[in-house]
Amino acid sequence: MAVIPEEIVKLSAKGLFTTVNIRGENGHVDRAFAIEFENELEEEWTLSDSQGNIHIVYYNKDILCPQIVYRWSRLSDFYGFKGDHSILFRYVGNNSFNIIKISEGS
Repeated sequence: MAVIPEEIVKLSAKGLFTTVNIRGENGHVDRAFAIEFENELEEEWTLSDSQGNIHIVYYNKDILCPQIVYRWSRLSDFYGFKGDHSILFRYVGNNSFNIIKISEGS
């Protein structure tokens, strides 16, 4: 059952992870998170922010080097990332995430 994107922010969290992007094309997913939800996570993820913006990204399903590998650069462009940054994601199930904090580095 797919989650309605606007409802993502209202659902209870099943897990959290932070991705750190160091001027790269891919978003790195916390390996512990990838292992914990290995049997649940699919390739296509829906991301929602507090402003109601919806983003679809693709996950490589590799628990040795888990990454968001497709459409990550669109996310970076949308939020105007200029350098290193980290994002805290709240996982609510059904491959749906709420973007809850973005921090820019140098």
